[in-house]
Amino acid sequence: MSNLSYIEAREEMTIIAKNMWRRRLTNAAGGNFAVRVDDNRILITPSLMSERHHCNLSPADILLIDYDRNILEGEGKLSREALMHVLILKNFKEIGSTIHAHPFYCMPFVSQAREIPNVTEATMGRGHVGCIPYAKAYTPELSQNVYRYFEEHRELAQRKPIGVILPLHGVVVSGPNLDMAYSMLERIETDAFCTIVKNLI
Repeated sequence: MSNLSYIEAREEMTIIAKNMWRRRLTNAAGGNFAVRVDDNRILITPSLMSERHHCNLSPADILLIDYDRNILEGEGKLSREALMHVLILKNFKEIGSTIHAHPFYCMPFVSQAREIPNVTEATMGRGHVGCIPYAKAYTPELSQNVYRYFEEHRELAQRKPIGVILPLHGVVVSGPNLDMAYSMLERIETDAFCTIVKNLI
C-alpha cells in the first residue's frame, strides 16, 4: 500500500464509499465515483463496489486510470460506467469529482423518470435535478447522454455542483472536489425526501 500514489485521496474515497452505504445513498445494485487527481489521472472506484464489497473498500481497491481508461494502479476491475466519469472530468476543468449512486429517496423519481425539484435552501441556485433520455445501463449511449446534459448545463456546472437523473437507473452528481460532490448527493436526497412527504404534513 505504501507504494500507491495519491494515498490520501484514496483514503478519503474509502471513507466516502462507506458513508454512501451507511446513509443509504447507494445500494447493492451499483454505484461508483471518481476524482481527478492530476492531468490525465483519475482515481475511480472498482467494479462491483456495492454488490460485492458493500462499499467497504481499501485504498488498494481504488483504481488509478488515464483518460483512455487504462488501469495504471490498483487491484480491482474497472467499472463499465467509467466512461461517464471520464467524459465529465476530462472536459470540465472546474469539476474535480463525479458520483453515480442509487439514493433511497431519489429512486422513486428515478423509477418514474421524474425531475427532483429544488425545495430547500441547500440546493437553491442549482435548479431542479433534470432527467436525461433513457439509455440502457453500462452503454456508451448512457455515458454520452449524461455528458450531453452537463454540456447543456455547462455554465451552471462550472460554477456549482449539479445533479441529473438516469431513468430507471440512478443519479449522477458533480463537485469541484469529492467532498462537494458528496454534499450534493446528500442535498438532492433531502429534496427528494421532502418532496415525497410534503402531502403528509
